[in-house]
Amino acid sequence: METPYPISSKLIENFPLQPKICTYDLMFIETKNFSQLKGNPACNIYSAEDHKVLEDGIKVDITANQTEMGLDFAQRRINRKAEIYKDNNKEIQFFVCYCDGVPIGNIEYMPFNGMVKLEDFDIIEEHQSKGFGTSVLKHLLEIAYNDNIEIVYLITDSSDTAKEMYKKNGFMKIGEKTELLFFLE
Repeated sequence: METPYPISSKLIENFPLQPKICTYDLMFIETKNFSQLKGNPACNIYSAEDHKVLEDGIKVDITANQTEMGLDFAQRRINRKAEIYKDNNKEIQFFVCYCDGVPIGNIEYMPFNGMVKLEDFDIIEEHQSKGFGTSVLKHLLEIAYNDNIEIVYLITDSSDTAKEMYKKNGFMKIGEKTELLFFLE
C-alpha cells in the first residue's frame, strides 16, 4: 500500500498485521543548474545503445543490488529491464558510468511530459563519495537541458545515504510518500 501522506503510528498500531514502513522523499532540480556541478573528471558516461555498454550496465546493476535482493532476483530483474532498454522508442534510457574504462555505475533516464525522472541509480560501493555520482547527474541534467526540459526529479529512500549527495548537488525535497509492506505468511 502506498500513500502520498504520512500515516499516523496510532493508526498503524491498530492494524491486525504490522507492516514494514518505508518512507521516500520526492526531490527535484532545475536542469539549468547542471553547469554548477563539478564531478570527477575521470568519469565517462555512455548511453547503453550498443551491446557492450548494455552488458556492462547489467553487470554493474547485479553487483550493486545482489546483496540486498539476492543474486537470482537481481539477475532476473535487470535482464527483464534490459529488454526495455533495447527498445528504440527511448521511453527509458539506460546510462553507464565508467572510470578508466571500467563500468562503475548506472542509471535510468525517463523523459515524460516535459520532465525527466531518474531511477535505479547505482554507483559501485568502492567508487562512492568520489564525485562519480555527481558526474552522472551533471551529464543527465545537461542532456535534459539541451532537450528543453526544465525539471528532473527522483524518488529516494528517506534513510538512503545517496539523499545527501542529491541535496549537495542542488536537489530539493518537495514531498514524500509512505509505503506499507505487509508480509503474509
